[in-house]
Parts: sequence; C-alpha cells; structure tokens
Amino acid sequence: MSVSNNTVKIQPDRGWGFGEQGYIALGTLLVIAIVVVAGWKLMHRKDTAVEVTSLQTMLSNGVALKGRNGYDYSSGASMTGILIQRDGAPSGYTVHGTPSSGTATLTNSYGGQVVIAPVAVNGYNNAFSVTTQSLPQSACIDVATSMNSSGTSNTLTINSTDLSNGAASSEAIAQACTADSGRTGNNTIVVTHNG
Repeated sequence: MSVSNNTVKIQPDRGWGFGEQGYIALGTLLVIAIVVVAGWKLMHRKDTAVEVTSLQTMLSNGVALKGRNGYDYSSGASMTGILIQRDGAPSGYTVHGTPSSGTATLTNSYGGQVVIAPVAVNGYNNAFSVTTQSLPQSACIDVATSMNSSGTSNTLTINSTDLSNGAASSEAIAQACTADSGRTGNNTIVVTHNG
C-alpha cells in the first residue's frame, strides 16, 4: 500500500530570479572596471618606461653628433633633424616629416615635442640638452626620478626648476612636477649631457 502526500506542492523550476541576475551583472561590471583600471595603469607604466629608455637613447646617440668644433649646430631643430637623418631617433618616439630631409621632428609617447639642442659651456658648444614636453605629473615624477638616479645626464631641469645640484631628492622632483590640465600633461624635463 502506498501513501501519497498531497499536502506537499512541488513548485516548477522558474530559472534565475531577477535578484540573482542583478548580482551577476554587478559582479561582471566590477570585474570589467578592475581590468580597465589595471590596463590603464599598465599602459602608463609602459609609457614611462618608454620615455626613460628613449631619453637615455637620445643622450647616447647625441654624443655621436659631436664634431671637431663640439656640437656646432645652428639650432635644436637642426640638431634634432640631423639626429633623425642619421637614424639616431629612439624607437619610442614618433618621427614627423621625412627622416632623410634633416628637418623632421620628434614627439614623445604623450604627444609632446622632443628636441636635442647644443648648449654652450664657457663659449664652446661642448654640451647638448634633450627636452621632452607635455609629460603628465605622474610620468614627470617617474621619468625625472629615473633619469636622476641613472647618472646618464649632468643636469636635470623640470619646468625651469634646476635640480642639478647633486642628486635631487624625490620630494624636490615631486614638487617641481605640476598637475595636469584635464588629460594634458604640463611638464617639461630637460636633461643635459656635458662632453
């Protein structure tokens, strides 16, 4: 004899409820946001590393431009154009114009102009500077700190603040780098190589 229980009612399977779908959507959006932020930070670090490497390459390749009379170029535009013409532009920078013309220009990974120019020391063009513009504040701090600690340059100037008296402190570098204007960086770094 079988006993049936008619008092227990079995509910049909209705799938996920609205609340469950909302939690899954919220979790998915949170994961996407974390991935986007991590990707942005990774790209920023890559740009900073490219900028440091490119500045160091400019300093190394700039030494090859020295002639019998030092760095005897009429202007930074001329010296930059000739560096590009001699295939000395770093791969991290973008060349604008025809490289073989001697008048091409460079921009950094942030879109700012990059110029290598002769610098007179005691009346003799025995030095040169590399100027990179439009760096965001965080990149300015990172690039300047790296260039300061690498020892590849003789002087470091950030936004006309000369930090070449010995090794500049991280605090002095951070104070010299200014805030961005929206998404545009306002910082200019000038490194000088003497010799």
